[in-house]
Amino acid sequence: MSGGLQEVRVHDVETREAFTAEHHALLFAWIAREAIVRIGEEDAVSVIRAAVRLYGEQRGHRMALRAQQDGQPLSMASYLSYREWEVPVGEMQQTGLPWRGDLRTQVRRCCWATTWQQEGLTDYGKYYCQEIDKAVVRGFNADLIVDVKGTRTNGSRMCQFIYHGAFEGTLVHEEAQRDQEKRILPWSYHAVHLFATMRAVLQRELGSAGFAASQEVLEIFAVRFGPAMAGILAGDAGTDFDVLPEGR
Repeated sequence: MSGGLQEVRVHDVETREAFTAEHHALLFAWIAREAIVRIGEEDAVSVIRAAVRLYGEQRGHRMALRAQQDGQPLSMASYLSYREWEVPVGEMQQTGLPWRGDLRTQVRRCCWATTWQQEGLTDYGKYYCQEIDKAVVRGFNADLIVDVKGTRTNGSRMCQFIYHGAFEGTLVHEEAQRDQEKRILPWSYHAVHLFATMRAVLQRELGSAGFAASQEVLEIFAVRFGPAMAGILAGDAGTDFDVLPEGR
């Protein structure tokens, strides 16, 4: 391998590793903002929420594929064990209590909500929270039920969820639980998935305005985080997000 090619590949890895949940949060809010600016909130919001639903369902579907690969049932217990992302300690503050076979959780700190608040983007980020949790559960198993009792970005003091049946039936096997590292996907993957899905839905539903919104966000992203990270978003957008990534 030539030294130049090796340097390019090392740089590519470093660029991908630089992505965090903050980039994911900003990316969504910027796309939502650009769509609303171009066609108005009344027409844009339904398309934005549809894009989040598709994105979430694809995430849930991958989680289901991984659970099935491990021989686990598509139960709520499995759903809660097959999360694809993680953030540094302290960025999420969440408590959970069992109640009659269900899991009731309260989220007092969320890095998405924190990022949007700090950047003055909560009015755009809130649309993500209106759809994402139910969409991921639905993609995992349409028969499962999660009640979203409130989210911070939509006016609640804290995010509150009820995962029905979380403590019913067979729990996830310990061996599968120990394999958590394999299930976690890098934030570069999640950011690309979000960008690709929203760009596709916005362009399909809004035509040239949707395409323009997506392109504008790429430029905003490049100015804020550098052209290399923006290049990852654009270059990997053709990935098939309905299948497990190779090696995972």
